[in-house]
Amino acid sequence: MKLSKSMRVMGIIALFLLTSLCLFGEATIKFKETTVNFGDREAGDIVDLKFEFENTGDSVLNIENISTSCGCTTTALDKKEYKPGEKGVIPVKFHTQGYTGNVVKTITVKTNDEKNIFSRLEITGNLKITKFAEAGLSSDKLNFETVKLGKRYSQKTVIRNSGTIDLKVIEVIHAPEIYPVFEKSIIPAGKSAEVEIFFDPQVSGNYTTFLKIRTDAYKQRLLVVRLDAVIE
Repeated sequence: MKLSKSMRVMGIIALFLLTSLCLFGEATIKFKETTVNFGDREAGDIVDLKFEFENTGDSVLNIENISTSCGCTTTALDKKEYKPGEKGVIPVKFHTQGYTGNVVKTITVKTNDEKNIFSRLEITGNLKITKFAEAGLSSDKLNFETVKLGKRYSQKTVIRNSGTIDLKVIEVIHAPEIYPVFEKSIIPAGKSAEVEIFFDPQVSGNYTTFLKIRTDAYKQRLLVVRLDAVIE
């Protein structure tokens, strides 16, 4: 059966249109959500999130680049090319250490979607600090007043942990004339521990030194005790 001239012409036109569609079609990226809220989390957690998308265009979608703001990283995509109608996921990790309160972080996705070359995504949420150790001293100045060479003296101060988890004493720095003895190096939440400071005078005259106690407290990590004396 022979095709008429008009049918052949229509076939050629249809083939041309189909070819043109393949050659000149556009990729279109459409995200399920452009903002993801992770809710309330403990500061310091690593939050795993994902942004789902689909190529709703009629040409291959290319993911050319993904850039993130501080604290965010993206893991490798399964692939970078997505056919029309194909779906994909951009996985994101947010390292929350050092952040508190309401936070907003951005991710920028560059594609070959000519109408939307740069897609801006946002991560939002609230970071709380409920697990922390906090250090304080009952006295940060100790005066031995007048002391004599060849004798040993001592005074006490108290470290208080007003936090919600154990407080750890990590490092102690002091002069050779000073010898601190800790009741305990790990202080439970809401508890305190004595520090007895022994002093062995070595040279006569006015004397001042500092005892430095480094802890893992959330805020004030370094405790400093000043010690004064007049040595005869």
